[in-house]
Parts: sequence; C-alpha cells; structure tokens
Amino acid sequence: MDWGPRRRAALVVITLLLASSAPAIVAGQATEGEDLHAQRLDVRVVPASCVTSENCTITQPTHLVEYFSADWCEPCEQVTQQLENISDETVVVLQHHPSPSDVSFLSTSKQRFDQTYRLLFLPSLVVDGTYLLTGTRQAMDLPTVLNNSSLPTSALDSLRVENGTMTWQAPNSTVLRVWYAEPTPHETNGKIHDSLARSMVEVNASAGSMNLSTLPSNPSGVFVVVLEQPGTAALTVASLAPTGSMDLSDLTTDQTGPQDGFGQAGWVMVATLGLMLLLSPALVMHRGLMKNSEHQRHAGSSAEE
Repeated sequence: MDWGPRRRAALVVITLLLASSAPAIVAGQATEGEDLHAQRLDVRVVPASCVTSENCTITQPTHLVEYFSADWCEPCEQVTQQLENISDETVVVLQHHPSPSDVSFLSTSKQRFDQTYRLLFLPSLVVDGTYLLTGTRQAMDLPTVLNNSSLPTSALDSLRVENGTMTWQAPNSTVLRVWYAEPTPHETNGKIHDSLARSMVEVNASAGSMNLSTLPSNPSGVFVVVLEQPGTAALTVASLAPTGSMDLSDLTTDQTGPQDGFGQAGWVMVATLGLMLLLSPALVMHRGLMKNSEHQRHAGSSAEE
C-alpha cells in the first residue's frame, strides 16, 4: 500500500500542532535570551528653573507613573482625568505620546513603548518600571498598585545642579535618562497636559555630569531624571480587569478604531480558530486515507476467501 499521502498528511498535522504549541510573545515581556533585568533604580525631579536659578530644590518622588497616550485616543481622556485627580505629591506622572499621528509625538517615547516595555495598546500605565495597567478599567486600579509598589532607593542621593550643570555618582553599569517634560496643549480640546515628555537625553551613568543649559526648556517644565539598569523590562500585569484598550499598530491608517480592544484572550481565541481552519484540510485528508485503507483491507480479505 502507498504510505506517501498518509505520511504527508500526518506531517502537516504534526507541523500545525507544533506551531500552535509555540509560546506567544506577550506585551511587556521579553523573549527567551533577552535581558530580563532592566529595572528602574531611582528617580529625581529637577525643576527646569534650576538651570538659571541658584536656588534649586530637587525632589524624590515615591512613585513614577509613565502614561502612554495619544490626543486622538478617546479612552485616554478618562485616564487623563483620573491622573489629574491624584492629590499625592509624591507621585510623578510622566506622559508619553508614542503615536506618530500626534503633533506632539516624541520618537524616544515610541522607543520606550516598543522596545523598553514592549507595549501594544493605548492607554497604558507603567508604574515604577515594574507594573502594567492597560485601558480605562485597569487604570482604575492604580491606587492599589501604588500602595503595593516598592519604595524608592538612595542611588541618586548625590544628584546636584549648580550653574546649569547636573552632577551625580552612580554605578557604571547603569544609564541615566533625563526626560524633559512641560505643560502642553491638547491638539483638539484645548486642555493642558500637565507633564508631557518633549525630549530625552541618555548618558552612561559613569559620565557623572551633564550640562542642562544646552537642553531646550522653559521655567515651567521639569527634568525627570531616571537611573535605570538598561535592557528590556519584564512587566507584571497588575490587574485582572479587562483592558478595553486601543491598538497602536494601525495608528497611521485608522485613528478612529474601536475603543474596546480584544485583549490577549481575544487574540488567543482568534489564533485558535485560525489554527482549526488550517488543520481541517489535513484532518479531512487523514480521514479519507483511513477509510481508503479500511476499504482496501476488506477487499483483500474478500479476495483471499
């Protein structure tokens, strides 16, 4: 009997089953072999007025919330309002516009969205470089996440600003990212984003100093100084609530997409249905071959009798 078609059908089935069992890449997680040790070590806030003023008060926030949003994103408006209502002065919000469709788009914010955190949807909140909240519903759990997040360290206790020059002492294996943020008008509704990232400078922490006076700024802005271990962060999803988010992958073609995204569970279901459709021809072929083999056995038995 010719086993060629049967072997080919079995090979197709095995290949598809192996593909379906391959691990999926989840937002906020790095794949095997990549650096999983990226982490935030310390954060300080330096008023932009320190560049020209002799009196400079540098503060250390208890928490840094990085807020990824877009002016065209309607669900982001609800999250923005929620963040504006935070009365705790020890919580600093650094807002990012990673969408090229925004006039206030910042390429380094997009790099942080894509490469550092591997995010997929807007709005997204990254708390202390560790915890991820996606969508309007998960954002409501921010107070709980803040209460459970770790306290800051003393890695940047040496940070000083004198005559426009910022100095510090930090481990050589770390990087210092200085985000400049300032109040920025919303493109359409006229409201003001309190602290939107407009530029970023990154240096190896071993440099020990930076001339802030060379950076574009105005007195109403701030420098958010973040000391980090470089690499890709492995974020922990900090809420079991549905995401209700918007996909950032189609920003250049569709800015008015659905407000409620699939989420990870939805995409798993779509992938499962797709695999079932791919498997169906092989299963039908296999069933036909089995029937043909059974028929041949019966025919052979009848001939022997």
